[in-house]
Amino acid sequence: MKKIKIIIYIASFTLLGSCDDFLDVVDLDTLTATSVFKTEVDMGFALNHLYNFLPGADITQEMVPYFWTDEALHRNINLEGRFGSDFNWSTVKQPGNTYVLDDYYRYDRIADINFFLEALPNAEYTTAGLKESHGAQARFIRALIYERMVLAYGDVPLITEIISADDLPSRTPRLEVFNFVINELNEIESALPLTYASEDKGRITRGAVNALKARAYLNAVGWHIDVNAMYAGAEAACKSIIDSGVYALANGINGFASQFNRSSNGGSETVLSNNFIPEFRTQPLARRFAQKGSWRGPQATYGNNQSRAGYTSDFIEEVQTINGLFPKDDPTYDPANPWSNRDPRLAVTAVLPGDELPDKGNPDNIYVYQPHPAILPSRDDITKPSNPTGYSFRKYIDYTLDALDRGDADYKIIRYSEVLLMYAEALAGQGKNGEALPVLDQVRTRVGMPKYSEIGLPTVTRGTTGNQMIDAILLERRYEFAGEGPQRWFDIWRYKLGDQVIGQTFGIPQSTTEFGDLVGPKFEPNAGAYNRVWQDKFYLLPIAQYIMIANPNIEQNPGW
Repeated sequence: MKKIKIIIYIASFTLLGSCDDFLDVVDLDTLTATSVFKTEVDMGFALNHLYNFLPGADITQEMVPYFWTDEALHRNINLEGRFGSDFNWSTVKQPGNTYVLDDYYRYDRIADINFFLEALPNAEYTTAGLKESHGAQARFIRALIYERMVLAYGDVPLITEIISADDLPSRTPRLEVFNFVINELNEIESALPLTYASEDKGRITRGAVNALKARAYLNAVGWHIDVNAMYAGAEAACKSIIDSGVYALANGINGFASQFNRSSNGGSETVLSNNFIPEFRTQPLARRFAQKGSWRGPQATYGNNQSRAGYTSDFIEEVQTINGLFPKDDPTYDPANPWSNRDPRLAVTAVLPGDELPDKGNPDNIYVYQPHPAILPSRDDITKPSNPTGYSFRKYIDYTLDALDRGDADYKIIRYSEVLLMYAEALAGQGKNGEALPVLDQVRTRVGMPKYSEIGLPTVTRGTTGNQMIDAILLERRYEFAGEGPQRWFDIWRYKLGDQVIGQTFGIPQSTTEFGDLVGPKFEPNAGAYNRVWQDKFYLLPIAQYIMIANPNIEQNPGW
């Protein structure tokens, strides 16, 4: 699986020469598609390249949509303007301030996959089963890309074979592309194993196929004409994973926390991951999100403008107390000591004002994270170019590393807890609340939170779907997946919650004594610059102008 093998393999071709003269070299022009893609070894290395297309642990990949939600924003101070968490989106890339929203419009990757799949039948394999497995893995990655495009753009060209540069396809109806994704996943499921031997850990499994299928069904709830069929499809896909017995939640809050460090690599909770490759430093979130006073190793003097991402007060203040109540509804909540007796996942998810961390350059010293400009030492002053809200990201950050750009945890694309919550949602969507509730409680009790079956479902007043059980499940998804991926984006888009939850963002309270003040004034990031105004056209991302110029048959989404 190691991507380094790809480079070693390519380099070996340049070193091949005559046995009589070590100075003989092979002309690189001989490395053509017809000369290389011939054997299962060739195809294996090519397939490893396609694994680069799995969602990765980088702000510009899985994390971008998270900043389009009510839970977080990204203060962009590097003049790229690429994260768009102020919703000031554009179809035109303007140097210095605007980023085109084309992260998921990936026909360069689709082309590579189609090329691989067309070369596969003519390659020589020792076993038909391995050839079928290689094809299934490539088709999975293609289906994953199309599934995301269907959510983000709606109608998109469905291209499943090599086309010439002169071909200018138009957009295929959303339903047709969605059906293609489901059919592909159904067809490849039996060709993939439930598990792999240790040397192939991280490859696509049958569980990953069903998990992506469940995501696809649920993400279609917001637009598909047959919503009941979408819930039923997600239920069946999740049940297959659960019944396999392959996966399990790691125990306790420590098990939850372990999902974001090296100890969870290949663990029982991982359904789909992008594996850490040491040679490529493939886990950059630690470097992207670490507090500027807590860097380690050779990078300790670099990047004082990091930690540009922050959770909003909307998220922090809705994380329940240990009693299963919103802080505003719990008489035991103490605004002067707001981080005590909260859902234990909060401390794993966020770096909060007053948290003690290893100091930069000397981990034996204590560094106190303090973003309030009036409380010394305010090295993380939220009015300066650092964290915009005062609530920083913690998942995947390991302060024991020699350098934070060597974060060594596999990036979890889908965890088993998401399978359980998708299962509960699929059941609830069909009115099977009695079956959904114990599944939801299973995720809660893992971290020591009280069962809803004992305390009753919460009354969600922000972002309600009108279904109390589904509201509780979406709330649990907020607690479970905050700061690690696009799940909240999925939830808002498929249930059309944008007009209920997107608006002015706030940071920490201005009070210097009540750090969890719920009623007094709060800091407004960038002096109110993130007063976001929701428009329904956001439910489909715009097609970048350069794409439409290159292909006049591509039409823009409504409103853009």
